[in-house]
Amino acid sequence: MFDTALNRLSYSELLQPELGYKLDFAVGLTYSIDLEALLGVPVSLGLLDEADSELMQNPLYLLEAIRKSSDSLAIFCNAGGIALPQKIQSVYSLLENSVFEIKLANRQNFHPKMWFIKYINDDGYSYIKLLVLSRNLTFDNSIDLCIAMQGEITRTKRNKNKPLADMLTFVCGYAEKTKKRKIVDLADDILHVKSFNIEHPFEDYEFLPLGISGYDKEKTKLFNSKYDIFVVSPFVSDDVISELSKCPCNKVMITRKTSVNPLVINSFNKVYITKDVLNNNEFGIKQDIHAKLYFTTTNEGNFIYIGSANASHNAFYNNVEFLLKLKYKPNCVGFKTFFSDFIPEENCPYEIIEAPPQREPADEVQDEINKAFKEGIYALKSAEVTASGDAYDILVESKELKLAETVKIAPLQQQDLLQPLRPRTLFKGMRLSQLSEFYVLWVQGQKIIIKIETVGIPKERDNAIYKSIINSKTKFLAYVSFMLSDDYAAAALEESEDLQLMQNNENASSNVTVAAAVYEKMLKVVHQNPTRLKEVADVIKRLDRDIVGDEFLEMYKQFELAARRLRK
Repeated sequence: MFDTALNRLSYSELLQPELGYKLDFAVGLTYSIDLEALLGVPVSLGLLDEADSELMQNPLYLLEAIRKSSDSLAIFCNAGGIALPQKIQSVYSLLENSVFEIKLANRQNFHPKMWFIKYINDDGYSYIKLLVLSRNLTFDNSIDLCIAMQGEITRTKRNKNKPLADMLTFVCGYAEKTKKRKIVDLADDILHVKSFNIEHPFEDYEFLPLGISGYDKEKTKLFNSKYDIFVVSPFVSDDVISELSKCPCNKVMITRKTSVNPLVINSFNKVYITKDVLNNNEFGIKQDIHAKLYFTTTNEGNFIYIGSANASHNAFYNNVEFLLKLKYKPNCVGFKTFFSDFIPEENCPYEIIEAPPQREPADEVQDEINKAFKEGIYALKSAEVTASGDAYDILVESKELKLAETVKIAPLQQQDLLQPLRPRTLFKGMRLSQLSEFYVLWVQGQKIIIKIETVGIPKERDNAIYKSIINSKTKFLAYVSFMLSDDYAAAALEESEDLQLMQNNENASSNVTVAAAVYEKMLKVVHQNPTRLKEVADVIKRLDRDIVGDEFLEMYKQFELAARRLRK
């Protein structure tokens, strides 16, 4: 059940629907985001494909994934939780209407890791998949956990699902208008899921938000009387540890070495940390514990809690978090069984620590950097774009900062304009395709991405990004051929080969070959699924006529006419 070698989960596979179903709408909650990892979400949900590393370098592949899924996707993260990728791509700006940062009024963290996904088929049947994770939307290699549950949408409302709907209602307030309506509808659909499937050895479940109105740590019953407890938490606080460990029998904890202190050692019968070989290895891949798990045996039964909440003060008193509570069937899993399952005798990734390690000195410099980032994030107010001839200027407004550390800011797509953040910070000479609501904050050489509501970005901005990627007839033909394919991965590889051939021999018969392939695919689409022609029309509208070409436009008109006749 907890074999770290065998039970490996693919994030992209978890997001994909059952055969015959497609994405209707999805909401993801995470503390932090890596933009490169984020690009894998449209691939999984829009193209129903795995995020292959080679294909992720193909801009046409990513463009199509975003085009197909961005209207059906909303992802919420903690303000300042977006990491700066090594390579900046223009397609990141097309994800703006899908990513929303949450600034909590108490300046604490938005920390849940969840997915609510609605899938639908051609017959109108739909179901909800719920993912509860301890992992953020990043490439982190640490040991994490995930539970996937799904249930069919019915006509009957189920109050048991209200905490899920309440969580969606909470994040809904941070979304833009179009996505708000879809999130409200998704919350209503979730209320109509009669039951989410659970498998042996579980018999019941309970959804436990933390930090939103009506929900607190008392509702979890995690701190009530119990016989045994098994805690997995990378970060801890003394007050929460003291409360959790109030039980007469078995008390075990797995945590990070840096979190072990005398209270942790004295509060538990056994304390484990991740083996050094996983954290200090020749490959440079750190695999520390990041999962959050609580197993308890009580008078009411045996339970396991999985989700985002560490055994810390902020998790249970300040942050917004989420835990899924599962109840075991009677006499199925006791403490000894659970312990041997999580701490196997062979190939165990954990080892006992019997004394607190020597405390590392506090990193005061990093603390000051984090404080400066936080102040900068909460100081930012808004941004506005104005036209300046053929270029554009951006004015960012913020409160005045009084910090020892200098906070700098720049547009994501033009970081060479980096300058200190002032109450009025002006960036001049931006191209249309460079405009974005994503900005870079800089403190002492460290960078994060922040999203600022930016008014005045022309509607044509998205078209400019399309034009910057599809900038020749060659690429246009390759893109249309790709977007009309049934197997996107195979088509992307095909398209890459064709594109290279055409670019090396632009005026030769290779153009004709690809044009013929596009003709065949459009002919197939007209007879099997004529509505897909509208997708081609959408791309045509975004591009200049000289890129599309008169010959293709004439061909498209003929297919559109044929589709109308077939509909009659």
